[in-house]
Amino acid sequence: MEQRTDSANEIDSCDRILPLLSESGDRRLVTEWIEEHPSYEPADLTGSIEDTAFDVCIMDTGAFQEHLPALRAKKSAASPVVLPYLLLLNESDPNITEIDGGDLAENVVTESIDEIVTMPIQQAELHWRLAALLRLREQSLTLRQRERDLERQVDFLEKAQDIADVGAWEYDVRTNENTLTEEVYHIHDLPEDRELTPEESIEHYHPDDQNTVREAFWGAVEEGESYDIEVRLITAEGDQRWVRTRGEPQQENGEVVRIRGTIQDITDRKERERELRRVNQAVEASEHAIFITDPDGTITYANPAFEELTGFTREEAIGETPAILDSGEMPEGYFEEFWETIRSGETWEEEVVNRRKTGGTYTAHQTVAPVADDGDIEAFVAVQTDITERKQREQRLQRQSRAIADAPVGITISDPEQEDNPLIYVNDAFVEMTGYPREETFGENCRFLQGENTDSERVARIREAIDNEEPIAIELRNYRKDGTEFWNHLEIAPVRNDEGEVVNYVGFQQDVTERRQHHQQLETLDRVLRHNLRNEMNVIRGRAELIHSKTSGEVAQSAVNIIDTSDGLLETAEKERAITEVLLEDPVEKELTLKSVLQDIVSTVESVYPEARVQVECPEGVTVRATERFEDALIELVENGIIHDDSDSPEVTITVTRSDGIMHIDIADTGPQIPEVEQNIVKENAERTPVYHESGLGLWLVKLILTRSGGTITVNENTPTGNIVRITFQQ
Repeated sequence: MEQRTDSANEIDSCDRILPLLSESGDRRLVTEWIEEHPSYEPADLTGSIEDTAFDVCIMDTGAFQEHLPALRAKKSAASPVVLPYLLLLNESDPNITEIDGGDLAENVVTESIDEIVTMPIQQAELHWRLAALLRLREQSLTLRQRERDLERQVDFLEKAQDIADVGAWEYDVRTNENTLTEEVYHIHDLPEDRELTPEESIEHYHPDDQNTVREAFWGAVEEGESYDIEVRLITAEGDQRWVRTRGEPQQENGEVVRIRGTIQDITDRKERERELRRVNQAVEASEHAIFITDPDGTITYANPAFEELTGFTREEAIGETPAILDSGEMPEGYFEEFWETIRSGETWEEEVVNRRKTGGTYTAHQTVAPVADDGDIEAFVAVQTDITERKQREQRLQRQSRAIADAPVGITISDPEQEDNPLIYVNDAFVEMTGYPREETFGENCRFLQGENTDSERVARIREAIDNEEPIAIELRNYRKDGTEFWNHLEIAPVRNDEGEVVNYVGFQQDVTERRQHHQQLETLDRVLRHNLRNEMNVIRGRAELIHSKTSGEVAQSAVNIIDTSDGLLETAEKERAITEVLLEDPVEKELTLKSVLQDIVSTVESVYPEARVQVECPEGVTVRATERFEDALIELVENGIIHDDSDSPEVTITVTRSDGIMHIDIADTGPQIPEVEQNIVKENAERTPVYHESGLGLWLVKLILTRSGGTITVNENTPTGNIVRITFQQ
């Protein structure tokens, strides 16, 4: 039974007895008895006592005296396990108690001898004595094993506490003592010599959590209720930590006598949980479609953006594979390469055309990454960004780019964010028209087309429009690279971003040299014709006035007709002159405050026609962008309404209305209906007849001015009589 077993339950069925007897006869008898006894077996002393294993030693006086130092050393080495020595004392050995320095007392367990019996002794008594000694040894072995188990448990608990940041504590209800382990002090940032009452411990928790801890602790003390809570603790250094504290009531005879508990620093775990919550919230709130599959490709998660993008609900998608999104439009081998890539542990990032639940398709930029643990892929995470609109914009842009590149007019784009607003793009038509290679234009302001005879006033108007970030259309004399002149019909418009900021200027340039030459020829012819017509008609009119003054009757009346016809022809010539001027000039647009313009018109018209009454109904702040001739067109319409009204007090009403981005200017009169032949002038597809060219030049002029201002004109009947001429602008 020496320390050859690990547990008292594993003690051999036969106990080893060492017969250490100096008398050979006694040794033989005892050995035979041991061998015959079913519970014992003899231990042979083949070497030293120190190297001999036995559970109990039977000795006589001679052997005791001979081996006393070795026996003492053996017993000491076995401590605290009892190694019993039984001394057989002959009645003839009265001085044996002096051998051990007077420390022996009969039948008393001493330092060296555990039991002394006097010879002769009956076998039954010897067995009884041995059994008692063996029980002592067994009890000591069991106790030693328990002590070792406890030591291992304590050691394990201390190591576990070190690893898991767990501290233990115990509160004795009867003595009001609070015992804390080292880790408890470490968690609190307190010195280990600091004593804490339960209430002092509670005060270290966050103010918002103190009542929770207090109710849990005293509930355990008073009601015997266990608790396990997670709360915030404020350390002695002022740091906040999350802890898990547990309390387990211990009862005796139905009464709580102590509370045993633990406290664990779970700050890192809480931070991980908080981070996971943030990640989960971010994934759920993400505008990108996110879904997760297992290693086999079965969908295990899909976020709301996935539902919105694909049309499949989360419940419909989970358990399926991404094949539900297959549009059939991806090239052969795409998915084979895809799975080969991600299963090798690499990330896949490509565009994909997927199918929605409705059957429509969408284009997504897709990133799929494997999630691995110790080299084993546990899942795949896919993130899809809907780029359908972007792809459509790119396609439109490509078409527009091709259209710009192939356009028959010169197109330029400049960058106002760079110094001097240089060109960053010119199309082929510009290169062909100007003779400048594309690479020589980049980084230069388009003024390199200007030269000696370029009109500085027109250049100033261009600069003003650009400074005001306004569009402009103008004709300018420019120069090709070879020095030859050409007339350039130039239109410049600002390009704005979503915030309304000008990011580029686009220019449209067209060689109108031939047209300008035609205009010059027309202007010359017009000037000659009007000069000749005016001179000849003045001669005719003068002679008609002479005839009228010297005759009467029918001849005089004919002279009046000649005078009226002459005046009509002169008026027609003036209208033709105005139309020619409009056709020849470059239209210049500006922002007009409509109410102010209309009030000026009323003053002008009423000063010429004092008998007329012109009314204006126009809201404040209404503006219109039109050419400088716009006021002339309005005056023409108002005067026509007055001139053709035979009443003594002609009335004209001008009404301005706005609705849904459309502005109407209605000019209503009460005179006779405008002849159909003149109404046809404002119609787009009116048939041109000789009469068309001889009358209604006023409406023709109005339509020309309004067309150049971006407006339209229509004629309707007024009630009960008269006309309503409507001018319309899209705003």
